[in-house]
Amino acid sequence: MNDAQPRHAAEPQPRHAAEPQPRHAAEPQPRYAAVKDYVRRRILNGEWPPDTKIPSENALGPELGVSRITVNRAFAELAQEGLLRKVQGVGTFVARARPRFGLMTIHDIADEIAARGMAWTCRVLRLGISPAPPEAAAALLLPPGAPMPHSAILHLGDGAPIQQEERWLRPGYAPGYLDRDYTTETTFAHLIRAGNATAMEQSITAILPDPGLAKLLAVKRDQPCLVIQRTTFTEGQAMTFSRLVQPANRFEIAGRATL
Repeated sequence: MNDAQPRHAAEPQPRHAAEPQPRHAAEPQPRYAAVKDYVRRRILNGEWPPDTKIPSENALGPELGVSRITVNRAFAELAQEGLLRKVQGVGTFVARARPRFGLMTIHDIADEIAARGMAWTCRVLRLGISPAPPEAAAALLLPPGAPMPHSAILHLGDGAPIQQEERWLRPGYAPGYLDRDYTTETTFAHLIRAGNATAMEQSITAILPDPGLAKLLAVKRDQPCLVIQRTTFTEGQAMTFSRLVQPANRFEIAGRATL
């Protein structure tokens, strides 16, 4: 009797003490965040490799004991973070690697997007003569407000905004720049043929988008964006100034140097 009572009393004690602990510990975490963690783990450990079609919202909800709305929010945020991509009417897939730009090299963004297995498309937002804003005028050593060729283009990968590109050119540089169809080739491709840049310098900063930029790039106001400001030179004279803005979670900047 004496031996049995401690064992009988001790057995339920850990069970009753342990059972509520995970529930109380998990309460501060929203359910959609737990779904995100579940999906993210399977992507990062390789269980769901790129291009895998993952379970639908209707299938995953009952499996995890949450509503379809909860799964929808988790999927939407993971898509914003660049881990998932949604194909209308088809399903949700694990995203491929993000487009990459070099720190000390320049590449065609259409090639960078294609190299990650995505289809490049773009929207031409502006193409014409515009007054130079202060940063472009300063880079090209021209008076602020001076008229110069200007383009604004939104690059997309599989329909998702990847980069907003704006370029200003020194008047007379790269003839025919304003006459091209940039939905079939990039401004970079034309400048490689028509220009003769021999050097470039660039800086990289981070910003939080204003309402207009957030809407254009399909990001939230608190989602950081990377800004690349680049000037190209021919024989020491600045010829183009570019401002490239991209959501940080959809883009990667990397480089290698010999030490």
